[in-house]
Amino acid sequence: MDICTASSLDKKFILELYQKTFPLRERQEFSLIERRAAMGEMEILLIREERKPIGFAILAYGEKLILLDYFAISEKYRGQGLGSAALELIRALYDDRPFFLELRKPCDGAEAGVETDPEETRLLKQCESFFLCNGMYVTGIDIEQGGVCMELLSTQPELCFEECEQVYRSLFGANYRDIVKRVK
Repeated sequence: MDICTASSLDKKFILELYQKTFPLRERQEFSLIERRAAMGEMEILLIREERKPIGFAILAYGEKLILLDYFAISEKYRGQGLGSAALELIRALYDDRPFFLELRKPCDGAEAGVETDPEETRLLKQCESFFLCNGMYVTGIDIEQGGVCMELLSTQPELCFEECEQVYRSLFGANYRDIVKRVK
C-alpha cells in the first residue's frame, strides 16, 4: 500500500467516492477543497493498493493539529484491514502529529428536521468503532457545523478545543465561529 498526493488524474475516482460515501449535507464543494489544497491549507491524498486507487484522505492543517476532514475506502476494499493500514501510513507521514476528526451524530435526537435512518445510524456506529479501534479517542466535544452535529474524535485522549479552533480559523477565516459552534 502507498499514499501519495492526488493529481488531477485522480480527481474522477476521488470525486465519485466522495459523493458516494458522504451525504450531501456533510460535503463541501469539491472545488473549494481543491482551491484550499492548491493554497497549501489542505491536502488531498490518494490511497493505493498495488498501484490501484482504493481510497482517499483529505486533511486540513492547524498549528498543532491536523483535521482528517474526509477519509474513505472503496466499498469493495473494506473489511480487509486496508483502511487501518492507510490510517497508520497517514499518521506516520505526519510524524504522528495529533489528528482529530468530526463524526456525524444526531443532535438531541433529530438533526434540523432530518429523520434518523436506522441503516445510517448503524453505519455511523460502525464508522465510530473503526476509528476507535484505530487509536482515536472520544473527546466529549460536540460541534454543529452547517446544521450538522458532530462529535470530535482525536488521536490524543485530551483534546483542547482551542487547538481545533486554529484549524477552523485557517479553513473558514475570522468568522469561523459563525460556521462551527461548540455544542458540548
